[in-house]
Amino acid sequence: MGAGKLPVLRVGEWVRFDGDEHQVVALAGTSVRLRSRGGVAQVVLLAFLLAAADFELLDEQQAVPAVEPLGLLETLPHEVLERARRWERHLVEVVTGRAPEAPEGAGPRPGYDPAASTLKDRDAAKAVELSAAGQPTSARTVTRMRLRYAEQGL
Repeated sequence: MGAGKLPVLRVGEWVRFDGDEHQVVALAGTSVRLRSRGGVAQVVLLAFLLAAADFELLDEQQAVPAVEPLGLLETLPHEVLERARRWERHLVEVVTGRAPEAPEGAGPRPGYDPAASTLKDRDAAKAVELSAAGQPTSARTVTRMRLRYAEQGL
């Protein structure tokens, strides 16, 4: 590990601990579930693991890749998926200034131009627009949805 770099454990990574190599199979709060190469499972406190004299993160370069939840959206009820897709269209407009269905070359609608307004202003504009359309919404709700969308996607 590089100087000053703190270890980051992820499910699937291998560590050296207690004289053996173990794979991290689960993380829950401050507990880490390990399985040795021989198949022996144990649960240890994260602080205990990291403080162990022989602790070593063996494959930090081989972190578990993020896997998109393919097919997960299809398991949702139709109404829930449609609501999520409506929110997505609104959030794309807030972030980019253009609604996804806007014609090619069209500029941002008033109140949504990223060059002329802050994200906070655009969140507020979207809340006013949605409320006027019969969907009472606060700017805080738009901000929360935008941040969640940025972190998790649809």
